[in-house]
Amino acid sequence: MRKTRLLAGVAALSLMAAPAAKAGNLYVFGDSLSDDGNLYKLTGLPPAPYYQGRFSNGPVWVEYLPGLTGLGFSSANDYAYGGAFTGALTIGTTNAGTNLEAAALPGISTEIASFTAAGGSFGANDVVTLWGGANNYFAYAAAVQANPAAATALVTQGVTTTITQLTQDTTALINLGARMLIVPNLPDLGLTPNFNTTAQGVALGDAFSQAHDGALPTEMQLLHQGTGGEYHRAEYRGAAEPGGGAASLYGFTNVTNACLYTVSCVTGSIATQNSYLFWDNVHPTTHAHQIIAEYAAASLQGFESLTVPARVNANAAESFAGLLNARLDALQNGASGASYDINGVNGGTADPAHKVAMFLSVTGQFGTRKTEGLIAAIIIRSAVTALGVDMRVNEHLTAGVSLAYNNTHANVSGGGTVQDNGVDVGLYALATSGDAYAKLYAAWDHDNDKTQRNGVIGGITGKPSGTSWSAGGAVGLKFHPTTTIAVGPEFGLGYTQSGLGNYTETGDALLTQSVNSQSYKQLVASAGGTVATSVSLGGVALAPHAGAAAEFLLAGPNQRFSSAFTDVPGVTLTNSYPHQTGSWGLFNLGVSATFTQRFSASLEAATTAFKSDGNDTQVTGNVLWRF
Repeated sequence: MRKTRLLAGVAALSLMAAPAAKAGNLYVFGDSLSDDGNLYKLTGLPPAPYYQGRFSNGPVWVEYLPGLTGLGFSSANDYAYGGAFTGALTIGTTNAGTNLEAAALPGISTEIASFTAAGGSFGANDVVTLWGGANNYFAYAAAVQANPAAATALVTQGVTTTITQLTQDTTALINLGARMLIVPNLPDLGLTPNFNTTAQGVALGDAFSQAHDGALPTEMQLLHQGTGGEYHRAEYRGAAEPGGGAASLYGFTNVTNACLYTVSCVTGSIATQNSYLFWDNVHPTTHAHQIIAEYAAASLQGFESLTVPARVNANAAESFAGLLNARLDALQNGASGASYDINGVNGGTADPAHKVAMFLSVTGQFGTRKTEGLIAAIIIRSAVTALGVDMRVNEHLTAGVSLAYNNTHANVSGGGTVQDNGVDVGLYALATSGDAYAKLYAAWDHDNDKTQRNGVIGGITGKPSGTSWSAGGAVGLKFHPTTTIAVGPEFGLGYTQSGLGNYTETGDALLTQSVNSQSYKQLVASAGGTVATSVSLGGVALAPHAGAAAEFLLAGPNQRFSSAFTDVPGVTLTNSYPHQTGSWGLFNLGVSATFTQRFSASLEAATTAFKSDGNDTQVTGNVLWRF
């Protein structure tokens, strides 16, 4: 079965910048496939039973896209005109002008020129669509009919001219600030009712479409290489193949005839009309338009969702680092095994008879990441269970090792999920000298992920894996305003790096991607203060403690990584992690309890605050037995 294209391959050229807090606006340029009534306002075409001046029986794809993506849109943002050529067209000695309907009507190049003359420009998060080319080929097909002997030359000339003009149009939009463009491929013209009634018509339509769709990705890749942009597409195809192809998957029962010219269809219900792929001889029904929009939305959002797994793995690594830090806080504040005690002097009075302790620790974390532009919102839940051993090396140094299992789950807006199951190994140490102390930790994590996101005719899954590691520490000093209270400053530094290897998604074949290796890094500094006290309650020694700090992102997720749609492996996309806030607050509250010289426990809660991209809360508990 030959590989064909049903209606559109959505090719998006994206020049990524730091996204704003919300999605931008949608701007539309092109021909009748994107015209929401502009030609009708000038000429009264197309008349009823066309839907309100659209070349279909309902809204066109760009009218569905905002509801699927959150993009802002109004009819004033749609500059497309039915009949538009990609630019001024001359075929042989005939000047065809800029529009198939009438030479003087707007074409795509004049649409862009008018937008430019009015002072138009685009913001970093705006999405700009540019769909054209079919009208050029209708004009060239008429020339072939008039001179069949020149068919090969006319096809070559038509495709060369059209691709050149589309590239110029795309470049003009980039020069106006466009940072995300959707440039659809052509439908398989040979399968439309306009061409599919004769073998010669099918061959001619195929020749235009196949040459066009073969050349367009190359030009988009050249723009990618020259500007740092991305060529990003999704397409839905196969439903119009002989025998029906994927028609039933999309809900079509007729993929060869025009509904408009079939009495039982054009006079039937909307459901009946939408069971047809084609409304007239070249234009799709509104149901087909909706599917095109769904692929465009899934393509844009799926591309952005590729940043999620590494971010989730980094969060899992931070959860384990938080567990180690909670253990260090417990040691420092008297939960056995530590040489420092807030009631002691010059290093405290830890019992020298018990130098080794074993602990069980469990931590749970809940966090959110807000939507930024087309980047999805995330809700993250993680649980880490750890076993560890402390050893008091001497009265000034306690060190330990911990082995853990983490389970982290993220819900991604739009229906996606990321599941991380990992094994963690950590080392940590507490050093004290009088009232001064230093806490250090280092951890390594192996991550096995499973990703899931929605396609159009099926889900999309991936199984990336990789490693994460983190390291950091803090130094502080305690002052004793009373014999039972200790306060003082604390300064910290933490580094996290999450890496993923290459992986390839499976599922909806028109949306799956092969993703290259990536690395997500963060360096965070903190400055704050702590307070601790001790009380005895029913024979149990309690050491409550609290802290507050300001944290600062010194180096953030500015790394980039590449991917490609699996059916277009030679065209590269490049993605960037979302922007993060530069500073936020961190608060923690805990208590350590010593029940006997051998048995103690601790509980600590920590939360971020004032973090514009989302906050995290973590609760950690551990029990310890000393030997």
